[in-house]
Amino acid sequence: MSEVLDAIFNRRSIRSYTEQPVSREQLDILMKAGQAAPSAMNQQPWYFVAIQRKEMIEELASLLNVEEDPYHNAPLLIVVFADKKAYSPVTDAALAMGNMMLAAQALGLGSCWIDYSRHVFNHPQFAGLSRSLGVPENYFCVGSLVIGTPAQQPDAHPVNPETMTVVV
Repeated sequence: MSEVLDAIFNRRSIRSYTEQPVSREQLDILMKAGQAAPSAMNQQPWYFVAIQRKEMIEELASLLNVEEDPYHNAPLLIVVFADKKAYSPVTDAALAMGNMMLAAQALGLGSCWIDYSRHVFNHPQFAGLSRSLGVPENYFCVGSLVIGTPAQQPDAHPVNPETMTVVV
């Protein structure tokens, strides 16, 4: 099986990470993978904010008063924004995030899509938060990824054949 298919079929959402940081080289690859995603009319309407400062991730986690750590103690949080004026901003940003998750898998890292960030960054109460991180005006948060070395690897799950139809 090819490395690409291996990454696709073996990637799992990881919700428990070791303290080992993601290296600068790995981070660069992850960001480039996101930038290499397809986008409608090649607009590339995304903006990525990579956060490795543990105290900043913890502060973001506390903003909406949830009981458990929404970021699963991961050493890297990538928050993904998209231009409101783009033709297909949510789809384009989601494809970029998918590329980053597959790149993480190929690098031996784990990842998980975290929707919590969308609720924080798009909440009127925290309107200045995006700006403080350098996000351009007229961008909104689509979601975020936590990435790091998995503390445990979940078992593979079977594909559900009832979720597809093949017409020949």
